[in-house]
Amino acid sequence: MLARWRDFCLHRPQWMILLAGVLLPLSYAPVKFLPLFYLSFGLAFYLAWHHRGHAARLFKLGWLFGFGQFFVGFYWIGEAFLVEAEDFLWALPFAVTLLPAGLALFGGLAFWGFGASLRVLAGDSQRGDEAPRHARAMGLVWLAVLWAVAEYARASILTGLPWNLPVMGWASWLYLAQPVALLGVHGLGLVALVSVALLFGEGRAARLGGLALPLAALVYSLSVLHAPGPEMAPAAPVMSGQPQIIVVQPNINQYDKWRADQRDAHIEATFALTRRAQASIDSRVNGAPIVVWPETAIPALIDEDPRFAQALPSLLPHGGYLLTGTIRRGQEAGRQHYFNSAMLWRHDGQLMARSDKHHLVPFGEYLPMRPLLEAIGLRQLTRLRGSLAAGPAHARFQAPDLPMVAPLICYEAIFPYLSAGQPRPAWLVNLTNDGWFGRSLGPYQHLAQVRLRAIEQGLPLIRSANTGVSAAFDGRGRLLNSVPLGQAGWFHLTLPPALQPTAYARYGDSGFGFLCVFLVLICISVWRRSKKS
Repeated sequence: MLARWRDFCLHRPQWMILLAGVLLPLSYAPVKFLPLFYLSFGLAFYLAWHHRGHAARLFKLGWLFGFGQFFVGFYWIGEAFLVEAEDFLWALPFAVTLLPAGLALFGGLAFWGFGASLRVLAGDSQRGDEAPRHARAMGLVWLAVLWAVAEYARASILTGLPWNLPVMGWASWLYLAQPVALLGVHGLGLVALVSVALLFGEGRAARLGGLALPLAALVYSLSVLHAPGPEMAPAAPVMSGQPQIIVVQPNINQYDKWRADQRDAHIEATFALTRRAQASIDSRVNGAPIVVWPETAIPALIDEDPRFAQALPSLLPHGGYLLTGTIRRGQEAGRQHYFNSAMLWRHDGQLMARSDKHHLVPFGEYLPMRPLLEAIGLRQLTRLRGSLAAGPAHARFQAPDLPMVAPLICYEAIFPYLSAGQPRPAWLVNLTNDGWFGRSLGPYQHLAQVRLRAIEQGLPLIRSANTGVSAAFDGRGRLLNSVPLGQAGWFHLTLPPALQPTAYARYGDSGFGFLCVFLVLICISVWRRSKKS
């Protein structure tokens, strides 16, 4: 039976590797069926090994594997084009096919590089199973390194899109995710891919190694998550009256949000929800309360609308703060621009801090080659004439009696570098609006990736989303509270203390680079010994 299945796969490699790619996203959040991670990558690696003598064919196989996973894993971006279907429905087929097709080029290049380099490095021009047993295990490890490097490039080139990286096969599970604090998402993703490579290599030692890697991740995660007492000393003394956080999820439908006839109703609904949340906990709050609203929380330019400043004393108690996302406009180089901003307001209506989103969404918040595309009638989904303008990276907010916070607006939270940097904050806050994507997999995928920023940095992370999922995590990524997708609501918690800086917070992706070099040297050493023998 196994031989017949192997022959079936080898005689239909294009269909089988496309199927492997289609199934791979089901191993990520929210489905999290981990065996599919191993089966999908294992089948892709197995087919790449058996076609290693044909670099052009390998490019096609790698592209098909990438296209399958991105077509299924990113299907939810089509939801954004349905919000105002009368204007944008025509673009939906292009978005859900061209983006996966472009991202799949990285997979094609990884497979092509595997075929082109293997003969030079390993001296292996044979096909099928004629090569020595250890050659297959080392060959697949080499392919794992190339795939990880290609994913690093995908996360960086042309603004980068580090979404549904291989690390999510493991890191969607809290008890496999903790090594992210040591290696980062790319380093742990490489370890997961090497585990697949060894399991689908030949030889008992290789397969034991493939099983040992997830076991080591599990043991490490257990040790830090269930350490007796404080697993790490706080990075700074915990203040008496540690800040109290109130996270509000308005759940405003994206299609209706900016309709002129409903704006006042949406604003008042958000105000009313905030008052109810504040009133229900006033008797229990000892520290300075911070209310957190999501990205573009209410349909108004709040720094220009006097009604907002007038309403703040009724929304916040004395000494309280509101941290919210909003659209603002301003002048830059003599021209009017709009910004996707985060603002910190005091109870008396004073603006304490402000930052503008640094990493904007292409085609959502700005148009690449804007003059040309606007000339033919295209515009971004935000509907603003002229693209949103970007602000500086690594913004920090601080106010009296409040620990320093780093605001991350929307998908900025999937970029590890924006959560890092100095000065080190005491907590992270993600203000987002996943209302564009309905009840699809997108908001759950976003949530799973945001949690990794808390683990990487050892910092608590508070997330407020317009339609959900709003959540709070401690510095180990443990869920402390949440509001489900598609519901209006709120929750309250005391801000957890920050942990000591993690290895990743100190050294960034240098661990990933070291691991790549180490594995390459191991592969070359084994291949050289095989030549001599």
